[in-house]
Amino acid sequence: MKNSVVIGAYSMALAVLFGAFGAHGLKTMVSEYSVDIYNKGVHYQVIHSLGIMLSAVLLKSEKSLKTLRILFIAGIVGFSGSLYLLTFADSLPAILKQIVGPITPVGGVFFVLSWIYLARAFQKEMNN
Repeated sequence: MKNSVVIGAYSMALAVLFGAFGAHGLKTMVSEYSVDIYNKGVHYQVIHSLGIMLSAVLLKSEKSLKTLRILFIAGIVGFSGSLYLLTFADSLPAILKQIVGPITPVGGVFFVLSWIYLARAFQKEMNN
């Protein structure tokens, strides 16, 4: 349980830092469209960091919590991380753009799997 709170809180702290950078430093570096992409990454990182912390309150099984943390972190890194990189797409080498773009929906799948896993793990614990 403690690990989920700690990891979720650190991820939230990073999201706040990334959000501040997006609000204050990024606007002079990239287009408005790219800032929107970046902010979408921050938004989803916040939501899913809260999900990590929420799971610590809802689940008792450390095994379930660990699996759920992995799913949420994979989503944050895949979805939000790829959006952070795509913000600077004009500066990325072409090969990196081709790799990063398809990672975004994979990260989204991890987000969906995270919430489904949380629901199923919670149901299982409620039935025991």
